[in-house]
Amino acid sequence: MAVGIISRKNKDGEDEFLLVKSKRGFGKYTGFYYPPGGHLNNNEDERQSLIREIKEELDLVVEPIKKLAETSSDIKNQMTHWWICLVKLGQIKVNKGEIAEARYFTEIEMKKINLWPATRNFFEKFYKF
Repeated sequence: MAVGIISRKNKDGEDEFLLVKSKRGFGKYTGFYYPPGGHLNNNEDERQSLIREIKEELDLVVEPIKKLAETSSDIKNQMTHWWICLVKLGQIKVNKGEIAEARYFTEIEMKKINLWPATRNFFEKFYKF
């Protein structure tokens, strides 16, 4: 699995991170938030997967620019590849067939929502939340 860390500064100069809310198929994690991305298809590398998945989910064209980490997932036998992504083109248009919603959150807001456990662990380790 590859996920994209997409951030921006809000009007107060705080970092905000784009997260999507799961819609279905995640059992006890349904309705939790995580960065956009998804599974790699056959013969697809992490960058290609991110570009495809984020386009499918949010109608954004992104450029994966730096891999930050590779961690174990909350899903058995799965690794998550965490990438910083730059939005090159588009406005967020949520594909409701795939996800429930997408929005930007500050660090304070992220502490108050249901973050996917691996997402919370990632931000605590790499962004010192």
